Amino acid sequence: MPLRGSGGGEPLDWLSVASLGKDVLVGILIVLSCTLLAIGGTAWWRIRARRLLMVSLAFSLFLVKGIVLASGMYLLGWIKVPRGFSGTFDLMLLFDVLVLLVLYLALFRKAN
Repeated sequence: MPLRGSGGGEPLDWLSVASLGKDVLVGILIVLSCTLLAIGGTAWWRIRARRLLMVSLAFSLFLVKGIVLASGMYLLGWIKVPRGFSGTFDLMLLFDVLVLLVLYLALFRKAN
């Protein structure tokens, strides 16, 4: 059964679904990197460990990437994802989100 659009009658094509996935992934990238930057910055402020400063810098770069990507795609129209590249683009965004999660787990998880 095909997915239905917001009007309820017309079926959604896969490009619309992929576009929605891209929108969600960009949002997750921005929110997650901002949250992790706040956690990393707070941890660095308390402990003053150089590795926390470096990882906070990495989180800030991911945040800048997400903001530039979102503003370039939605506000300024600088970034257009070609039809044949949309799946690869979504996969790259997913890997960015996974890298953020792995960095978080590696640094802020309690040691056994």
